[in-house]
Amino acid sequence: GPLAAVGIVVPGLTLAAILLALVMAELAAPRLVPVIALLLAAVGLARVLLASRTAARRSLRLADTAATEAGLRDLIRRMPAVRAHGAAAFERRRLGLRARAARSALVRAEARLAYARAPALALVVILPALLVATALWQGEAATEADNVLPGALVAAAGAFALAATLVAISLRLWSQYRAAAPLFRTIAETLDALSPRLPGNRSRKAVPFPAAGALVAKGVGAYDPGSGERLTGVDLALPMPAHVAIVGHRGSGSRALAALLAGQIEPTAGAVTYGGTDLRAFDSAERARRIALAGSEAILIEGTLRQNLLYGARSGDREASGLAERIAILKLTGLDAFVYERGLEASVDPEDDPATAAAVVAARWAVREALASEGMARLVEPFDPARYNHQADIGENILFGEAVSPAFSQARLAAHPYLRAVLEAEDLTRTLVDVGLQVARSTVEIFADLPDDHPLFETFSLFPAAERGYFEDLVARQPEARGFRRGPAGHRDRERLIGLALRYSETRHRFGLIDEALEQRLVAARHSFAAMLPPRYREKVEFYDPSRLTAAASLEENLLFGRITQGEAGAEGRVRALVRRVLAEQGLEPTVYRLGLAARIEAGVAVAGQGQRAILGEGAIGPRERVAIEFVRCLVRRPDILVVGLSLDDRKPDEITARIERLRALRAGAALIVCLPDEDTLNRQAPFDAVLRVERNTVVIGDPQETEAVTV
Repeated sequence: GPLAAVGIVVPGLTLAAILLALVMAELAAPRLVPVIALLLAAVGLARVLLASRTAARRSLRLADTAATEAGLRDLIRRMPAVRAHGAAAFERRRLGLRARAARSALVRAEARLAYARAPALALVVILPALLVATALWQGEAATEADNVLPGALVAAAGAFALAATLVAISLRLWSQYRAAAPLFRTIAETLDALSPRLPGNRSRKAVPFPAAGALVAKGVGAYDPGSGERLTGVDLALPMPAHVAIVGHRGSGSRALAALLAGQIEPTAGAVTYGGTDLRAFDSAERARRIALAGSEAILIEGTLRQNLLYGARSGDREASGLAERIAILKLTGLDAFVYERGLEASVDPEDDPATAAAVVAARWAVREALASEGMARLVEPFDPARYNHQADIGENILFGEAVSPAFSQARLAAHPYLRAVLEAEDLTRTLVDVGLQVARSTVEIFADLPDDHPLFETFSLFPAAERGYFEDLVARQPEARGFRRGPAGHRDRERLIGLALRYSETRHRFGLIDEALEQRLVAARHSFAAMLPPRYREKVEFYDPSRLTAAASLEENLLFGRITQGEAGAEGRVRALVRRVLAEQGLEPTVYRLGLAARIEAGVAVAGQGQRAILGEGAIGPRERVAIEFVRCLVRRPDILVVGLSLDDRKPDEITARIERLRALRAGAALIVCLPDEDTLNRQAPFDAVLRVERNTVVIGDPQETEAVTV
């Protein structure tokens, strides 16, 4: 087509123009030929430099555009949370920071492009002067015939200009690109979408939010798209602050009423006012801060768990809610166990936090003493440099530390040349190949009748289902650990079998392949591995040391400094309960929560990658935790009115009663509206200031004393 024609014709014309320029230079004066060739090369190099810098700027713009589009998609996904928590200002700041970072990068790219244009501009001045100087220059032996005629010089210069122009055009076609999407226009449109919208006259300013008043609904009808519930003919008045119960089963309209009173859904008929002002007249962010609705699962953002919990909170609320208050809120919402577990999985950097590192090492000995004093020492087998740890696999016993880089990770350990050299030096290569072959043979026989996706195979097999066919074939053609195929195929077979052996644990798999003599040889290999480790690998492994903290290990692993025994039922639960008690006695419980709140959440990721202890994928946070996160977000904002529209149907009655009692104690003197699933739950609570019963999509007034409290 036309593009192909351009791609063929233009380079052809360029080559012809270059030849023409050289011929005209030869006819004008032979000494002009090398000068013309040099000048054309300079033009080409200048254009190549410009093209490369332009391509770099284009790549940067495309990358920024892709990152911005991903951020905007994530923002659209979080729009319900932005509305519910009044976080428009927070999102504006996030977008502003991203825009400034993108602008800084583009400015740097433009500067580099300008530096490349400077030589090109210099050539515009230098090239004509150099051409004229060469034509006028004459040596000592010059004759009349060496003079360059003006017409010939002009012809040579014209041919050179034509050739230079075609070279530039060819290079420009080579680096042609499409313009990036208008980044800042997209950001401006997004910021405009985040601006609060007022009912009626949109140009008037939002009215101030009153400190107190009555929450009134008159002839209200509404539909909640989140729960699918409808409301009709709602008339009520609730003097605030007060503690109000909304009683209604799922689908009755109780959740829609909670969202309506919080201003998160707009009436389709009538109006809801607070202090005499329509809720829609208030600034949306201020309304969300003053009337908080905990009514659904949290929509997560990328950042730490702490940042997710404080999403939508103003800076003053963030600073006012210290760690002690946050822990109390975590316990109230039931999120404390989740955060505490994340804290135990986190790691501590001794360089950044030496005080905590020293306290953890001290707590390690306190845990050891507590285990011994309570007769539980057998439940944890400690790491001892001189002894084989039966709760760890062979690879962990040889490494006797934590891999800091992927080079010594479990997946790559068998192929690492240094480990293979240590195994050869300790005469363990043939032994581990034999162990791996026996493990493969036993595994193939045991799971021969089970499909690949069977839970037992996934739990106990030492190789994944994807490698099952390979090991079945290997066992069939390799009856014993000798006579392997030559070349890369045999090397691969031995490497895979050594990898199986390194993952083998006698306590867990019980194939009877490790005796005391082999344990001693493996401990000797451990010492050789540490003693002969080359300097370039020393930063890639952190060896266990009883006297110091292992930065690459988790907090729980540092406290235990060993492995929980697998042979006794309930050992893990008993040990963890003891560890938690020791941490409380040592005053380290707030530290565990602090580390747990620092765990990062990767939005859009199901689970974190291997070795990423401090990162949580969204898939690792269940529905109950998301509901609790949403609840915490509302509590840390310290709203004037807290509306709790969470589903309590699947919780135990005693748990519901205890949680509501603690919530009402926390909200003493402040407004609280809470949804209850049934009358039995209501009867187990202390009396509320008002009770709203929702049946068949409307509010039904029951007892006379309640009628006075809630009806107009």
